Amino acid sequence: MKDLMKHLQTQARYRDIEWSTCIFPAMGQCYGGDWCEAFLLSEHMLALSIGDVCGHGPEQHALMRGLRQTIRHAALDGLSPTDILRVANEFLCKHPDQTATALFAILHLKHRSLSFANAGHPAPIMATTTAISFLMPSQPDIPLGIDDNFMPLLDEVAVPASALLVLYTDGVTEHAQQPIEGEQELYNAVSYAYQQKIRPTASFIQDRMLLNTKNRDDAAIMNVFTSADFVSTMREIQTDG
Repeated sequence: MKDLMKHLQTQARYRDIEWSTCIFPAMGQCYGGDWCEAFLLSEHMLALSIGDVCGHGPEQHALMRGLRQTIRHAALDGLSPTDILRVANEFLCKHPDQTATALFAILHLKHRSLSFANAGHPAPIMATTTAISFLMPSQPDIPLGIDDNFMPLLDEVAVPASALLVLYTDGVTEHAQQPIEGEQELYNAVSYAYQQKIRPTASFIQDRMLLNTKNRDDAAIMNVFTSADFVSTMREIQTDG
């Protein structure tokens, strides 16, 4: 299992930011329906894509790959996070009885901000020198594949220097089928990793929360860390904790 997990981990750095990802298929399978990835849209924008196709196994994995690529292509075409998820919803609505949660975000390096759209996905966590907060959407949105006319809202928060962003799927917090306790466990893991400056954070959270559990669902974790040189020029926007 540890050898498999190593193949599903990535780590990278660009300018004043670094990121890592981990994907943990359900019950030791080789693939599943969760994904997470980060890729540059320009020298000033980093895209963050994460999602969870309902179910797991070969068929869901194939559907996930199609959905992930649809999102990537829409992002590279220059669409906004809301339009990217609109296009993703159109793709999934062509597959009857299939749903997925997803979150797409753009980290703006020039403006030091994060803009994101959420389709029924768990809220990311941001840890800073002053607080640790869940980045709740301004209005709850439904998963992809339910409403043909779905159009999520766009949210934006300032990202200061020395900030840690953690995006994840519900397989992380619901591994013991206790979502409230799982969210607190994740909050504590992020807090510890931030205070101790543990890198890569994604694999640390994976080991702490999933390594010794019988994960019945796929799980994905992605983190982004901004260095002390990543100076925010934008007013801090209050987030829900």
